[in-house]
Amino acid sequence: MEQATAILARQAAIDALLRYTDGLDRADEAQLKSAFTEKAILDLSQFSSLGMTYDPIHGLDNITAVCMGAVGKALETTHSLTNILVKLDDQNNSANITCYCEAQHIKQGQAFASDSHDNSFLVKSRYNALVSQQGPTWKIERLDIVPLWSKGSSSVFGQ
Repeated sequence: MEQATAILARQAAIDALLRYTDGLDRADEAQLKSAFTEKAILDLSQFSSLGMTYDPIHGLDNITAVCMGAVGKALETTHSLTNILVKLDDQNNSANITCYCEAQHIKQGQAFASDSHDNSFLVKSRYNALVSQQGPTWKIERLDIVPLWSKGSSSVFGQ
């Protein structure tokens, strides 16, 4: 039974990251909010390597506002997570997760435009997350996103 508990905890931990990326891709604020704790931190400061300036974002409301304003409601996106590694603690109620994310960003309304390559930005990143069980749901306490490479125009972000 202990192994089954660990498997269920592992999947629930991964689901927290999936709710975050799904919330972005569908511009679903409630889904995005369900992924984070009230005091969560989203650290995008490593995007400075791509010429973008972000300070760590503190708190659920701030994370939601920034993510929905810059990505969720401003762009058409797909975020795909791969190579997911989950390290559960001994009690199976918190975990460190690392994975890769390939995120395609396209200006709103330009997804099928013939010149969409000028209006798109592909970013491959490494996610480092601390997630924990909060009642029946697992949520992100901290998410650090580290860009590894990019292709396209970062101007889709308006920076």
